[in-house]
Amino acid sequence: MKFDATTLAEAMGGTRIRDAGEGPVWTDTRSLPKGAWFLALRGDRFDGHEYVQKALDAGAIGAIVEKVDPAWSGGIVRVHNTTQALQELGRFARQRFAGPVVGLTGSSGKTTTRALTSLALSSLGPVHQTVGNLNNHLGVPMTLVAVEPEAVAMVVEMGTSSPGEIRFLAEMAQPDIRVIVNVGPAHLEELGGLDGVAFEKGALFRTARPGDSVVVNADDPYLVDMELPDGVRRITVGSGEDVDIRIANVRPSAASLKTRTVFDTPEGRVGMVLPVFGYHFAQNAALALGAAWAAGASLKDAAAAMSAYEPVGMRMRTESVGGIRFFNDAYNANPASMRASLEAFAKVPGRKVAVLGDMLELGPAEDRYHFDTLAHADALGLDLIVLIGERMARADQAVSSTEVWVPDDRAAAGEQLAAWLMKGDQVLVKGSRGARTEEVLESIRTRREA
Repeated sequence: MKFDATTLAEAMGGTRIRDAGEGPVWTDTRSLPKGAWFLALRGDRFDGHEYVQKALDAGAIGAIVEKVDPAWSGGIVRVHNTTQALQELGRFARQRFAGPVVGLTGSSGKTTTRALTSLALSSLGPVHQTVGNLNNHLGVPMTLVAVEPEAVAMVVEMGTSSPGEIRFLAEMAQPDIRVIVNVGPAHLEELGGLDGVAFEKGALFRTARPGDSVVVNADDPYLVDMELPDGVRRITVGSGEDVDIRIANVRPSAASLKTRTVFDTPEGRVGMVLPVFGYHFAQNAALALGAAWAAGASLKDAAAAMSAYEPVGMRMRTESVGGIRFFNDAYNANPASMRASLEAFAKVPGRKVAVLGDMLELGPAEDRYHFDTLAHADALGLDLIVLIGERMARADQAVSSTEVWVPDDRAAAGEQLAAWLMKGDQVLVKGSRGARTEEVLESIRTRREA
């Protein structure tokens, strides 16, 4: 979406100091296109005002700022607070968008579900969606502001790490279709246990307006009976009988690393083949179908489009290094996503190694969660478990029947594994973002390809 100085000032509650032409709004000088407005965000450790001149030199037509330097050329819009101004512009952009907006959150699998939902809606036309991990108080308004003129639908991912964030983001994005993927043990320290997580995620449903649709994961005990506002359309998906979209059959193939799924839907039986491996991907796809149905898309067309899914970032992405296959699932982890990845991985043929990093933000019960996760991994028939981080190391006694390594650090793990692994071996790499377990893979790659 493009804006001129007058529109920006009105939408943001600011003052137009100097006019300029229309352009998109950008916050990063590293990727700023020529003809954009540069928004000078400020944070605890950065101040975008220090980069205004760099942005202008790179071709920005103007800047949105809290303070004005007379030396700056181009258009200038002054606002009281650039973060709040961005959020106000996000609300303004949302009001100008006429197509259906899907708002989506969850403890795990939300990025996969967002990508699948965007594909499912693509039969209606171009879909604008969250890019990367832009799902917080800055990322959501940036997503709204960046919507392309040709887009006919939008999918907005929403994340949270503290109480009240989902309500704030939902009230900004005002989605017509609302999806909560699941409720699980993530950000427990900040949200106060699973009940707190359920309450925080549930804000997406509680803020629904009459006429909105909510897609309910009926297999999740925290979501199936969640009370909804009056006048809201309820669409249920899951493996049970009394749902709108039922997961009728799931056949993950360890040989092809694909998952064949059949759904019973209001439009009859619908099948798809997802180029990823694991039952949980079928659950994500069912939620995406629910959102597509709410938007009026053909479910057969939606299912066909979803077959083109590719893993997003380090989310169960497979790659081969020297004849060894790696499942890079190192983007993030909590006990639920760790269990799902391990259960899928345990079915692949060959020697299997799980490199498991710490799971963060689990609060006072973190030791119990790590112990239970490793006990479950121990029962899956793996050949080797490698533990990365102090939390995993403290729980190593949960592993009694599988060989387990507790290396000093990620570099040592990579060095040991590079010497131990053989062609045909399978390696899962999984951990929270802060555990940086992908560095073990990088270390192995460096040594095996040398």
